[in-house]
This record gives sequence, structure tokens and C-alpha cells, in this order.
Amino acid sequence: MKKYLILIATIPVIFTAFSQEFERDKEEDKIEKVVAGLVDAWTQADAKSFASYFSEDADFMVWFGLHMQGRNDIAFGHNMIFNDFYSNTTWNLKIKKIRFIGDNVALVHAAGAVVKNGDPTPEEPDAVPLIVLNRVENNWEIIALQNTPFAVNEFRVNGDINRMKRIAGENRGK
Repeated sequence: MKKYLILIATIPVIFTAFSQEFERDKEEDKIEKVVAGLVDAWTQADAKSFASYFSEDADFMVWFGLHMQGRNDIAFGHNMIFNDFYSNTTWNLKIKKIRFIGDNVALVHAAGAVVKNGDPTPEEPDAVPLIVLNRVENNWEIIALQNTPFAVNEFRVNGDINRMKRIAGENRGK
């Protein structure tokens, strides 16, 4: 009799775990669409659409340290760069990892490069953004984006990157 009770007790746990995994895939798809929307808005040089993926009070840290706060500032800043510094460019942004922190917060590790239209995509990214998203009423919105420059090439010249990889490899799993 105990065997049957244990089996009956574990069935809901098995189905709950399966259901959560299924939901995770669904939420990852939604997050991937948010990032794809950013990329499309960049390609169209549509600052208003770009900013629409952010919460009203979002924080956007530009690669050189400028802090834009709120959807309006993000739209204004991107309108300026789409019409000047980054006109006729594409943002080749790829998701490297999605990490959920609870049911309503996700971190997206990404890598990408801004490329002039017609130019080849570089092998290395020029930035590795960290994107923080919040789920609100079944939709994901960006609440923070930290756009960190990818400076590995600078460290290759003096050998630091190889040294760091060696040390990290030696200490992995300790």
C-alpha cells in the first residue's frame, strides 16, 4: 500500500516539473522575440519602436558610461545615433544565455556588433550587453541594459587573455 501512496504522491510533482519546463521554453521564446524586436527596430532606425521594448523607467547604460533613464530618454538617444553615428547600420545581436531569477525576472547575456550596411559581420563582438527583463502581465519588458564593450582584443596583444583563460581553466571546479 505504501508503494502506491508514494507513486500517487509523486505524480503531481512529475507533471509540475514538466509543466514548468514547458513554460520556461515558452518564456524563453517571448524573450527571444523581445531581443529580435530590438534588432529589427535598430535595422529600421526606428528609435520609438526600439524604446518600446523597455519599461517606462528603464535604465540603459551606454558602452561609454552614459546613463539613459526611461523610455523617452532611450528613444531620444537612439533617434540621435540612428540619424548620425550609427546611421545605415545593423546590430547583429545574439543571445548567449537566458537565466531566470524567479518567475518574473530574467537575465540575458548577449553579444553583438554594430555593422555598416553591406560590411561583413566581424568575428568578435564589439559589445556584450547584459539585459534584465521583467515579466508584466505575460509580456517581457527590458528594465535595464548594460552595454559593455568587448575588449578582449586589447588583452590578446599583451597575452593577458591567454593567461586568464589558463588560470580560469586550472581553477574551474575547485
